[in-house]
Amino acid sequence: MEYKDYYQTLGVARNADEKTIKRAYRGLVKKLHPDTNAKDKTLEAKMRDVNEAYSVLSNPEKRVKYDQLGTNWEELSRQTETSSGFQSTADYDLGSAPFSDFFRAFFNDQEFDTPGYTTTTRRTRKRKGEDLHGSVQISLEEAFHGSAREIQVDFGGNKKSLSVKIPPGIENGTRIRLRGQGYPGSSGGEPGNLYLEVQISSHPTFERRGNDLYTEIPITLSEAMLGARIEVPSLKGKVLLVVPPETQNATTFRLKGLGMPPKGDQYVKVKVILPDRLNSEQKRLFQELGQYEQSKPRACLGLE
Repeated sequence: MEYKDYYQTLGVARNADEKTIKRAYRGLVKKLHPDTNAKDKTLEAKMRDVNEAYSVLSNPEKRVKYDQLGTNWEELSRQTETSSGFQSTADYDLGSAPFSDFFRAFFNDQEFDTPGYTTTTRRTRKRKGEDLHGSVQISLEEAFHGSAREIQVDFGGNKKSLSVKIPPGIENGTRIRLRGQGYPGSSGGEPGNLYLEVQISSHPTFERRGNDLYTEIPITLSEAMLGARIEVPSLKGKVLLVVPPETQNATTFRLKGLGMPPKGDQYVKVKVILPDRLNSEQKRLFQELGQYEQSKPRACLGLE
């Protein structure tokens, strides 16, 4: 195993400071770039040596360890040849920028971030797969009752069908985790997860605020004044609302337990609709009402 003089590779003195080492490295990178001399077939090997040298000398801890090696490199070489842990380079994940035997032997299980490369010299490790993220659109009824959805996940052209359970009462923006349904892991690592964000569509009748539901229903003037029993919609079906006599416009009633699970309520606001086209009978009745109101002080009518 040949000793690697990293200082000589970068063309710097052994006492060179960090700025000098970085400046030398940048100069060599520019000089060895394929665009500078495309005909030189040795550029790749030279660039590997330069990156290897810089990855050691630019790291203070690794540089100290390297400097302490000195003339003991031959002993290290003999130990390496007899150590079962270094007998095969197949034990290492070297990526696209392999390092020298000297580097692997001396810096076993150490990580280096080399400019232009993402490789490390550590032994192959299990890697968990990447997580997948998506969304699923549901109706307010599905959020109320709970449901199940079949979705398709595309892994680079390979589609897989999955069943997604929507629990009752789920809120807009909630993320559902499907464990192990993300990208597969590498080197025996577990797969990632699939996260689906639930998006609840707006509803034509109900507005959701937390776990409560709000709606508005029209009633006639006579229903407001005399009282009435009116069917109103809910997500459980039609329910009966008792409107007491002399109910004022915009009065809100609470229907306990008819909101979103588990303990939401439904609030119903009544909107009194005044007639806009009176027939003769209606006019007669309103005229009588008007004559009655004119005979009473305004304070008795609640107007003062």
